[in-house]
Amino acid sequence: MKRATKIPSIIFQEVLKQAEAQLALAAQGAANFKHKGIRGDERANALRQFLTAHLPNVFATGKGEAIDFEDTRTGEIDFCIYDAATSSPIQSSSENALIPAEALYVVVEVKSVLTQDEIDSCAIAAKKVRSLKPFKEAFVATPTKGAIPDGHRCLYIVFAYSSNLGETDWAQKEFDRIKAATTKAGGTLDMIDRVLVLDRGMIRPQVLAARLRDETKGIFLEFYLHIVNFLTRERKRRPEIDWTAYASRSTWIKLS
Repeated sequence: MKRATKIPSIIFQEVLKQAEAQLALAAQGAANFKHKGIRGDERANALRQFLTAHLPNVFATGKGEAIDFEDTRTGEIDFCIYDAATSSPIQSSSENALIPAEALYVVVEVKSVLTQDEIDSCAIAAKKVRSLKPFKEAFVATPTKGAIPDGHRCLYIVFAYSSNLGETDWAQKEFDRIKAATTKAGGTLDMIDRVLVLDRGMIRPQVLAARLRDETKGIFLEFYLHIVNFLTRERKRRPEIDWTAYASRSTWIKLS
């Protein structure tokens, strides 16, 4: 069955195009703050709030860290998408949460301006995410076209509002930076699943492909659909969480 249509929903497209414009406005508003960290938080929160309102109800978004049964941690992430129907955070505060790897589905790092340094830091973070072991097995890469995943996946996405590269041949130049960053981090190209630059387009490193932003449709619709489709499929493939993996074995004594 074909996954796309020649006559897409005009209303659906318009809603997502409006969301893209609102994100761009939020980015402009964040520029009023002097502190770089505050500007980054504002821009990350704008995207997180949209996804929180438009994802299936079983999913939630959180900021903080993810952890597995061996206490391997991701380090701080801008925000993630996790399955709130099967798991609550192991620990949560007013701003941050500790998410078990078994419930982790998507990690999103938000950048105001994408630079080589930013991609380098993302590659290091992506390697940490890939090192987690949900259900005692490491996350696997996005399969090639037509292949079936041989394990559980967690999308690692870099979402940037702009890039410091020029527009000429942007996709190839950005892709070259991604390759350099993953190599420098001692990892593989497939650690980063999507790189979206809101005013340029989206790159899928694993499949060596990019889609440039369409001025009439934008690029956010494509980004949103990638996330929702992944969540729907991946959730069907995951087993129930066995929380005994996080506890030590107990010795029972006989009673008479």
